[in-house]
This record gives sequence, structure tokens and C-alpha cells, in this order.
Amino acid sequence: MHILVASPADTQKLRGALAKLGHSCDEAAPFRETPEVAQFSGPYDGVVLQVTTSLSDAFPVLREMRGRGLGLPIVVLCNEFRMDEEQEAFSLGADDVLHTPVSLQLLVVRLQAIQRRILGYSTAVLRCGNVTLNQSRREVAVDGTDVRITAREFDVLETLMLHRGMLLTKDLFMSRAYNESDGPNLRILDVFVCKLRRKLAAAGAAEIVRTVWGSGYMLREPSEAEIAIARSRLSLGRPRKQRAHLELAPAMAG
Repeated sequence: MHILVASPADTQKLRGALAKLGHSCDEAAPFRETPEVAQFSGPYDGVVLQVTTSLSDAFPVLREMRGRGLGLPIVVLCNEFRMDEEQEAFSLGADDVLHTPVSLQLLVVRLQAIQRRILGYSTAVLRCGNVTLNQSRREVAVDGTDVRITAREFDVLETLMLHRGMLLTKDLFMSRAYNESDGPNLRILDVFVCKLRRKLAAAGAAEIVRTVWGSGYMLREPSEAEIAIARSRLSLGRPRKQRAHLELAPAMAG
């Protein structure tokens, strides 16, 4: 996930811990400018507001973010808070309020669950064709058989799965995967996609990732016939090799 972390205090420890779990994080500083950062940077999969002295410190930020029409998931972390403060946080647009210290795995799972509901998904298991992706376990399988992919390849597939049928630009992928300061050349994304396609095809998956020339990538649902052909090739020991350029012209994406 690409997470925006904001706090009146230092966020380095929280951002570092989330990064160790494989998530990219940006910091909104100063804290009061979080709504502007969330709107004009990113895009972000979620926002974490960490306040220490009082839950009410998050109220102006929550009010402005929702006032700007920002619908992304927001989780507020606080050491202590009263029930009336918690109720006010929810009424101002918080999606969840958690006591600290909190399990970071739980925090990420909460953000993912909120994001899925916003995008219309009900479980952590996402499917396209005969490919399944488990967000909680960070696992990918084809017809129930695990496929070993890297963390970056997983992030690419997860983003496509969550936005099925939508054209996703290369800039969006890269901003989601890397902080602004450490992002590599855009061409590395083509390498990730190429390797991901090759691994899925070798496991008997029907083609699901398409390139829109000059724009980015999109996920498409394969037909039952395409899935049957992919399975047949795998059973014969001849899984389909990915063609170098089986792609859509930009006009066809719309």
C-alpha cells in the first residue's frame, strides 16, 4: 500500500515499521497541511493520523479532508480517548480509531479492508480468471497452485486487481510503490510486468494484464475459452509463452 502518515510529532518510527512490512509511506508535514498533501500528492491507498495528546487534535484535519471530498481510507491512532471523542472522530469522517500501541499488521489489514469496501470488494481474496491474490497473506496462486513472485510484482498485480478494467498509468504505479525520493526510472515497471506475466503464464494462467501503449496497464477478465486453453497447454507441458507485444492501442482503452 502507499500510505500517507501524519502526526504533530515525529512519524519516522511508524513509517520505518510500515516500510519493513513492504509498504511505501510519505509524511505529511506540517500536520495541519495533511489535507493538501493528500489531495495533491500521491495517490494514496490510505491515511494514518497519529495523535498523542488528544484525539481532538485530529478533528480539524478530518473535517478539512472530508470537506475537500477526499474519500480515501483514514485511520486515527491515539494513546487515549473518550467515547464522545471517538464518536466525533467517526462523525467527521474517520473510518477507524485505534488505541496505540497497535499491531502494524492489524493497522494495514484495517486500511486494506476499508479500501476494498470503497472499491466494491468484500474479501481479501481477489480473483481474475484463474488467478487469485490474497491480500492478507500476500500470496498469488493459479488454479490453487502458489506462484512465487517478488514484493514489487505483488504490488503491481494487487493494484491491477483492485482497479479491474481501469487504465492505470505508469506514474500511478511508481508513486504507489516508491517514495518520491527513491523512485527509479519508469522503465523498471515494464520489467516487473514482464516478469509477472511470464510467471503467471508458466503456471497456466490465462492472460490478464494488457498494456495500453503510451499510457499504462489494465487488468481484463479472460474468457472461459482462454482459461481452458491456458490450462490445456500447462497439462501438455507447454504453457503459453508471453508475446512481447499483445497490447491495446490507447483509443481502444476508452
